Amino acid sequence: MREKEIIKLTSVSSDRLELSPPEKDLPLTPPIPPSRSRIGWVLSHAVQLWLRSQVESVKELEVQIQGGDRQILQGVIPQVSLCGSGALYQGLHLSTLEVQGTGIQVNLRDILRGKSLHLQNPVPVVARLHLTEADLNASMRSPLIADAFTPLFFPQFASALSWNSEPTLTWEGAALLFSEETLTLRGRFHTPSQSAQPFLLRTGLQLGNPSELHFLNPTIQILSDSAVIPLETVILPLGSDVAISELSFTESGLICQGQLTVLP
Repeated sequence: MREKEIIKLTSVSSDRLELSPPEKDLPLTPPIPPSRSRIGWVLSHAVQLWLRSQVESVKELEVQIQGGDRQILQGVIPQVSLCGSGALYQGLHLSTLEVQGTGIQVNLRDILRGKSLHLQNPVPVVARLHLTEADLNASMRSPLIADAFTPLFFPQFASALSWNSEPTLTWEGAALLFSEETLTLRGRFHTPSQSAQPFLLRTGLQLGNPSELHFLNPTIQILSDSAVIPLETVILPLGSDVAISELSFTESGLICQGQLTVLP
C-alpha cells in the first residue's frame, strides 16, 4: 500500500491505469465496495468541479491531492495544492494564483453517489496571488471593488469637494507605480446638478498589520482642475479570518500572500 498519492487533474486521463476514466461501455456506478483507485479518481474530479464552481471562469487549473489510503477512504484530504491562471472571481481578475489547503474533510459517501462535493469543516489555506496592472484595470468595475473602495473614500470626497448632494461614484481603471509603491485609481462622479467629472485618486498601499491594509497619504485630483487635494490615510480591515504576510509592488504587478479560512 502506498503512503501517499498525488493526482494531477490536468493529467488524470493519462496512461496510468488507476487514473484512467472508465470505458464507455462499462457501467458508471463504481463497484461495491469501491476500489481505492476509483475513489481517488472520483474524488479528484469532484474537487476539480467544486473549485471551478467557485469562480466565474479559469483558463488553467491544476490540482494535486495528497494523502494516505486510510485518510482518503474516510473522506479526509490532508493536503490539496492548486495552481491556476486567468481566473475570474466575482469580477476580480487574477493572472496567477497558488493555493494550498490542509485538513480538508468532505462528504465522500455523497460524492460516490454522484452528488456534489461539500466541505464538512472550515479549511485553513495559504494563498499567493499575482495581479497585473491589466488585471486591476479589468477588475475596477466589479461590484467587489466598488463595494470596498466607495465607502472608504466617499466621506472624504464629500468633505473635500463640498458636495451638497450625494454623488454617484464610478471606478474605471487603475495604474501601478512600483518604484514608489503607489496605486492610482481612475473614476468619475456625478450629482443631480452636475455632469460627470473624471478624477484621479493616488495613494500608497501598505500592510498595517496582517489583517489591515493602509491607503497612505491619498490625494484626489479633479481632472478639470489642476488642484490636488490631500486626504487622510484610510484603513481597510480585512477580517479576523485573513492574515496577509506579504504585499509587494513589482515590475509585473502586485504580489499578495497570506492565510485565510474557507468556510463550508
